[in-house]
Amino acid sequence: MVGVPGGDSQDSYRKFVAKHQLGEIPQVANEDGELWRQLGNSSQPRWMLVRADGSIERGGGTPPPDIVQDALTPA
Repeated sequence: MVGVPGGDSQDSYRKFVAKHQLGEIPQVANEDGELWRQLGNSSQPRWMLVRADGSIERGGGTPPPDIVQDALTPA
C-alpha cells in the first residue's frame, strides 16, 4: 500500500499525511499530478487496488473492509 498525493508540493502533502495520521504508509511524490492522471484519479480521498493481474478496483473514501482483507490475503 502506498499513498499518492495529488499534484501538490511535498510540504503540503507532508502536512496532509501528518494531519490524517498516514505516516505509516509510504508516500510517492506526485507534485505534477502525472501519476494521478495515469491512474485515472481526480479527487481525494480515493483508494485504488491494483491487483497482480493488472485489474484495478477504485472507490472514494475509505475502502470497504472486505476489499482490504482480500488485498492482504496471500494468493
